[in-house]
Amino acid sequence: MSQETKTDFAVVKEAPGIFNSDEEVLARLGYRQEFVREFGSLSTLSFAFSIMGVAASIPSTFDTPMLSAGPSSVIWCWFIGSIFCMSIALSIAEIISAFPVSGGMYSASKFLVPEAQVPLISWIVGWLNTLGQVAGFASTDFACARMIAAMGILATDGDWNPTPAVIVGIYVGVLLLHGIINTSSTKTMAKITQSFVFFNAGTVLAIIISLFVTVPDNQKLPIKDIFTSVTNNTGYTSDFLAIMLGLLSVCWTMTDYDATGHIAEETHRAAIRGPVSIIVAVGGTGIMGLILNVAFVACSNNIVLPGATGLSTVEILYNNVGKQGTMAILFFIIVVTNFIGISALQANSRMVFAFARDGGLPLSWFWSKFNDRLGVPIRSVWVIIVISVLMGLLGLMKDPTAVNAIFSLATVAMDWSYIIPIAYKVYYVHIRGTLAFQPGPFSMGRWSPIVNTIAILWTVLVSAILILPTTYPVLTVSQMNFSAPITVGVMLLAIVWYVLDAKKWYKGPTGNL
Repeated sequence: MSQETKTDFAVVKEAPGIFNSDEEVLARLGYRQEFVREFGSLSTLSFAFSIMGVAASIPSTFDTPMLSAGPSSVIWCWFIGSIFCMSIALSIAEIISAFPVSGGMYSASKFLVPEAQVPLISWIVGWLNTLGQVAGFASTDFACARMIAAMGILATDGDWNPTPAVIVGIYVGVLLLHGIINTSSTKTMAKITQSFVFFNAGTVLAIIISLFVTVPDNQKLPIKDIFTSVTNNTGYTSDFLAIMLGLLSVCWTMTDYDATGHIAEETHRAAIRGPVSIIVAVGGTGIMGLILNVAFVACSNNIVLPGATGLSTVEILYNNVGKQGTMAILFFIIVVTNFIGISALQANSRMVFAFARDGGLPLSWFWSKFNDRLGVPIRSVWVIIVISVLMGLLGLMKDPTAVNAIFSLATVAMDWSYIIPIAYKVYYVHIRGTLAFQPGPFSMGRWSPIVNTIAILWTVLVSAILILPTTYPVLTVSQMNFSAPITVGVMLLAIVWYVLDAKKWYKGPTGNL
């Protein structure tokens, strides 16, 4: 008889069979074991935290809420966004627990969609997830390049002023470094990953303590202003809309929820460790991020932002802890940003491999090749590097608004790849009851359809906001938000390809047994 342990948010079922071997679970889903399982509890949890990397993600995206609408946008978008993002995390965790395959939500779509619709819906989900994953990795590494440039500006006291081309060059170097690291065995990656969570949490703590200990009285923002101050710099007449644009920070930080799902075939007891890691990472990131945002805002009074470095968080640090302290903290922020990039590329390459394994990409036979000696899909790693280089060319535009579209693109594309399967689950499993859903070890029980619906509505709202230009009116091409045109363009090409040709042979996630 199964036992249930109730928690505040979910029901964790100790159902018969959950201690079956990972290989047996994988075989029941139609796949044979190809990867080596080297990720345990610590490395899986650390991987989930490193994907979000709050110590680096907030410095990378802080400018959007702060420069759009001021402190209120920073604090309230993070606080409210974290709560609603948890609905997506819980929904994905439940599905990943039931279907622990490296394709994540893409592979799960096979079991949540009526059989006749599986090829088309899986095709759409696969392309959205792949596009979002690549954009997420690219935006992370571009943020890393910006921080390296900011450190160079600080080190030379502003004498060195990197051009957009130089920053793109740094970006390409970071991409190559992460590609080389990901051309390592799963065992090596698991060992490297174990330390990520400690660097992340330690850097957050160091920033908070440093700011509050050193902030002079004239730079302390009044407590009321931390939570209520609004400065609309967007050009939009609505202060509320200007504030809502700040959701980019929390949504970009939290996205790639199913990353641990993409390493499911490399994780011991993936059906348990995967979902638990997702939930703990999102909850922990939400709490740490809120405190970190409060620290930056509270210590920003009378400071002209974004400052000479072009990054508000760096300017706030510089005006509080001085040049040497900022250099030291920025070094660790850059290290954490690299950890995010390394983890994001690993998850991304597993998605590309899984999609190519099912024939969903051009030249799938080439990208799905598996390196048996290292136990990793090396070709999938490097095709992502090439595509990311092309995405980074947006950084050559003088206005930084253009490259920010990559951040929005990552959030919108990935979140829609999540809610499409979730929406099918709500309709066909919970409303119509025409599809059976056998939960894994983690299940939300009767709360599942409610949480799923909240996740869907939240994603629709956020997507509508994140595709908007961050300034108005749009006077130049570089001020456009390219996230919607890129997403729509890629998806139109994918659907045209499907209608004209792919539907003849693509059957969805078919397995490899």
